[in-house]
Amino acid sequence: MDNVTTRVAAQYSAYSYPEAFVDLDVRVRSGHAEYGDPSLFERMFWPEGARKAPPRILIAGCGTVQAAVIAYNNPASRVVGIDLSDASLGHERFLREKFELTNLELYQGDLREVGEIGEKFDLIVSTGVLHHMADPAEGLAALKSVLAPDGAMYIMVYAAVGRAGVYLLQDAFRRMGLSHTPEDVAFARRVLDLLPIDHPVQRYRHTVQDLSYDAGFVDSFLHPQDRAYTVPQLLDWVEGVGLGFQSWMQNARYEPQAFLPPEVAERLAPLSDRDRWASVEALQGSLLRHSFILRHADQVHRLDLESDDFLTYRPCRFPNARLEVQEGAMHVISGPGRFPVSPAEAATFEWCDGARTIASMEADPLFAAFDREARLAFFRGHFLRMWRLGVMMFQR
Repeated sequence: MDNVTTRVAAQYSAYSYPEAFVDLDVRVRSGHAEYGDPSLFERMFWPEGARKAPPRILIAGCGTVQAAVIAYNNPASRVVGIDLSDASLGHERFLREKFELTNLELYQGDLREVGEIGEKFDLIVSTGVLHHMADPAEGLAALKSVLAPDGAMYIMVYAAVGRAGVYLLQDAFRRMGLSHTPEDVAFARRVLDLLPIDHPVQRYRHTVQDLSYDAGFVDSFLHPQDRAYTVPQLLDWVEGVGLGFQSWMQNARYEPQAFLPPEVAERLAPLSDRDRWASVEALQGSLLRHSFILRHADQVHRLDLESDDFLTYRPCRFPNARLEVQEGAMHVISGPGRFPVSPAEAATFEWCDGARTIASMEADPLFAAFDREARLAFFRGHFLRMWRLGVMMFQR
């Protein structure tokens, strides 16, 4: 291992991350979800159609719980977890034994050497890992080398804009020579308490949930290797490795109509995807991470609502999306987003269970009073909006 990898491994051996839990049954029933979980998000990974066999899944940098959660939710899939930290893998082994996850295999090692496992994977999940490598492109290329021809990757890396204050603190703590000792961690915590209320880190500090325990605090402020990306930097990085960008996992974070004023959204609407996404990132100023899906360049499937066969899509609501009706007003709720919808849009939202095609919705008697061109225009516009607001998935 190189020096950076050795230091990163030492950190996660001393401070296993994320915070571990011991009961998968309770945690999953209470709503714990992994964005890389195909039992929930298969349609995002393979919009061209459902897979004929359970996917072989690699969790690259599985930490304390991620591989076990995905193995638990996908019992027919072979799941392989790899991590630098034996301490983190120790908890994964505990969960494997406790819940009899016979479909889960675990390996300690560097993901750059993932080819030594000797197989290809249909789905590769790597969250919060590549940005801790000395050369993230080398890591992404290694994952590409074990991606099956029609496979998909779910990746999460840090976003630069919302973490600006974090890097100010990291730089200061590095100059002070702070280490991972309990005394230095406690000192760093006191420093945060003494910062002015308008310091750039304050929004991050009050948004992120895992600063309450030392492993999460160290991961944010005392990490030996950490880099973040703007939207253009991320797209260049992906392209440089020869992969294709399929979609964001949470589209609303990058689309102007979700949270920006209408007059601003209108000016951004004609821009290319790259320029629109980059502009929204800059105008929001609060993105902490980028979550996205990659494929081999010749396998990328973008949502296409303009083609004649868009009616064959089967829309499905995101797991956390719901319809709210209050005093006659209807809204779709998803995460922090609350988006107004018309009665017709509300009706179609309720139909979107992943089984019904747009064609069957378009033929419903509810829309019989409208001519066909009007119906097609409605469904194209409505589902494009639902996609961009991050509340709907589509699969043929």
